[in-house]
Amino acid sequence: MALQSDDELRLLDRASGEARRAARIGRPVTGRFLARSEASLLVHLARTEGLSVSFQGGWDNAERVQYCFHPEDEEPEFTGVWVSVTWPARFSHPTHRDLLGSLMGLGVDRSFFGDLIAQNDHAFLYCLPEIASRLPYEWTQAGRASLQAALCTETPVIEQEDGSELRITVASVRMDAVLSDCLHLSRAKAADMIRSGLVQLNHREETRVDRLLVPDTLLSVRGFGRIRVLEIGEPTRKGRFPVRLMIYASRS
Repeated sequence: MALQSDDELRLLDRASGEARRAARIGRPVTGRFLARSEASLLVHLARTEGLSVSFQGGWDNAERVQYCFHPEDEEPEFTGVWVSVTWPARFSHPTHRDLLGSLMGLGVDRSFFGDLIAQNDHAFLYCLPEIASRLPYEWTQAGRASLQAALCTETPVIEQEDGSELRITVASVRMDAVLSDCLHLSRAKAADMIRSGLVQLNHREETRVDRLLVPDTLLSVRGFGRIRVLEIGEPTRKGRFPVRLMIYASRS
């Protein structure tokens, strides 16, 4: 298996010990958080130990998930908890980037928390319990905004992102062609973005400009937002494909 980064090496080093422990004791062993794009690494690792691995991010559209190695006949166990954070909206408007930066500034390792979801005058963070216990006392500032963090007593209601539907017709359902039309860029510019690693396909970096898209594909474009392919129709008489998409603005 090709390794792409030092982060993946560290993940596999840590997860290997957890998988071996789960196999040894015959019980679920819960790990930290990872990006969905890294999940396939642990699926392969679990198989080598004769285990299953499950993932859970606290809500349906989670981009970061906690993993758990477990025997096939055992249910996985997850420990993630939700923390809410609020601020006086009349005086400050911290962005997702502000909140994430302030959290990382506390020295919290990225693998200890999952999704950070900012919504108007509040945000929710899914994280490990040992981090959640610290945040009410330490996570008090993001830029000029004063924060108040508290452990949620029940699962929060996550508002769905506001998206706008877009219908286009393209000469090809290649990734560069669809991105070009969606983002109103030249095809060459769209191709450059893909080759530069700025685009993820279903939460995993994709640098092939000629990758053909299919329905229910999710594209994440750094600095622009996300694009979900809802439907691809039959080609017209002129050989163009009608495509229906949902466009979501960037959270940051």
